[in-house]
Amino acid sequence: MIKVLLAMDDPRVADTVTHVVHTCCPHVTLVARVEGVTEGVRAINEHEPDLVLIDTRLKDGSGFDLVRHFDKPFFKMIFLSSSIDYAVKAIKFNAVDYILKPIDVEELTLAINKAADQIRFEENLQQKALGESFKDLQKTHRLVLKTADQIYVVNIPDIIRIEADSNYSTFFMPDGRKIVVTKAIKEFEESLLKHGFHRIHKSHIFNINKMSYLDKADGGFVVMVDGSRVPVASRKREMLLELFEEIK
Repeated sequence: MIKVLLAMDDPRVADTVTHVVHTCCPHVTLVARVEGVTEGVRAINEHEPDLVLIDTRLKDGSGFDLVRHFDKPFFKMIFLSSSIDYAVKAIKFNAVDYILKPIDVEELTLAINKAADQIRFEENLQQKALGESFKDLQKTHRLVLKTADQIYVVNIPDIIRIEADSNYSTFFMPDGRKIVVTKAIKEFEESLLKHGFHRIHKSHIFNINKMSYLDKADGGFVVMVDGSRVPVASRKREMLLELFEEIK
């Protein structure tokens, strides 16, 4: 199911959107409704939605203020507004769509379904890449990591996992070293994909070749060879289980 969060301070609009989600979008589930920026940030971090429907005006700021709290948003977004004035700004935020109020049910349904299609397409690409990693061993390559005081050259297959902390990324190495670089984890995701690294949580990339086992308890964790536990986002957990089932 595609997880949706609503951020809007007008209860009538929120009720209309909730009705559309429940009745017109069978593959979508509503995980939370919030009215302001502060509680919106907290709810997004808690629920990790795939799609956020955001009013341009919220109780304690704007919908754009909410999105700015996330350096590189991991969710799709649809903006709702009483004015066309913010449409260009929404496009710059890579919004899937921009819906004018009063809400047209058919228009909103199409927008939500379009976002859901994009999410499923991207996840299918990730699943295909992850599946290939189960089949093929990758060639050895090296990666340059620059910290404040050192420049490291590491063998990519040696990296156990990478953990995000805002705009910092920590590389966990087999000798116990933790190499902290001032780059967001998103900047490493694409280049490491072909080496067997996959993002299974918004804050974690793991090396599938350094995986010890999948612990299905407590929502799901991948346990690495160094004993560390990497949380698995709910949708990624289902994907991993499916891939393991396919292995004969």
